[in-house]
Amino acid sequence: MTALARAARRGLGVALLLAAGLFLSGCRGTFPADGFAGRQGFVPRVSHGATFDLKWYLRGTGPVLRAYIEGDGKAWLNRRRPSTDPTPAEATAFALAARDTGPAVAYLARPCQFTNSDERRNCSPVFWTSARFSEPVVSDLSLVLDQAMHAAGARRLQLVGFSGGGAIALLEAARRDDVELVVTVAGNLDHAFWTGLHRVSPLRDSLNPADFARRLQSVDQIHIVGADDAVMPPAVVESYIGRMDDPSRVRVVTVRGVAHTDDWGPALSAVLEGLE
Repeated sequence: MTALARAARRGLGVALLLAAGLFLSGCRGTFPADGFAGRQGFVPRVSHGATFDLKWYLRGTGPVLRAYIEGDGKAWLNRRRPSTDPTPAEATAFALAARDTGPAVAYLARPCQFTNSDERRNCSPVFWTSARFSEPVVSDLSLVLDQAMHAAGARRLQLVGFSGGGAIALLEAARRDDVELVVTVAGNLDHAFWTGLHRVSPLRDSLNPADFARRLQSVDQIHIVGADDAVMPPAVVESYIGRMDDPSRVRVVTVRGVAHTDDWGPALSAVLEGLE
């Protein structure tokens, strides 16, 4: 992980000096995940990957597991200072998972989100800033998906990712053979285009879903985008799809009146109901 070490030594001071609204989930503390999970019928679990200890939650069993992947969380405290804890103030993907009426639903936090002091192996800010979509992140989350499928008794997998979780969902689908559907919500599907659009430093230590677009075109995909989302505008998804030879298995659903941190629940519910 030489590149990651270099990024850590740089202190990330020059990376991603984007407007604070693109990176911050808010400064109101962190989302009370375990309490929320208990009220919604999810069981908390921790997986010990090669690099991280990862928190995840499971509700129910069934042949098809729908797994929700959280966004980037509280990556930055301000425009120049990375957070020491990426746990989000608003766990958007968890709220979406709680609304899912499917028989087997999992929620995956990103590395170092919702972990306690004994579960913070390798919790360096590089992994929620420039290396947020790096190989160690994707590899360990794939292990969590394996464990979640085993626990749910599932044979098939559907992935739902919010914001940066959408990037992770596609990167997982690019390396697995059990993913039958990917749904992204305001997803960062081409971070090279995204950083260029906002004129900030690239996520140089991350994998980019757009680089795997041709491989992914054989996977059914639905991408929900907001016409009024200034953080992740529709052009990001368009750039990703533009890398495909055959986008016939990809559908884009554009909603109006929903900004990046608004409630995406009704839009996602309508999409999922259409699959039944």
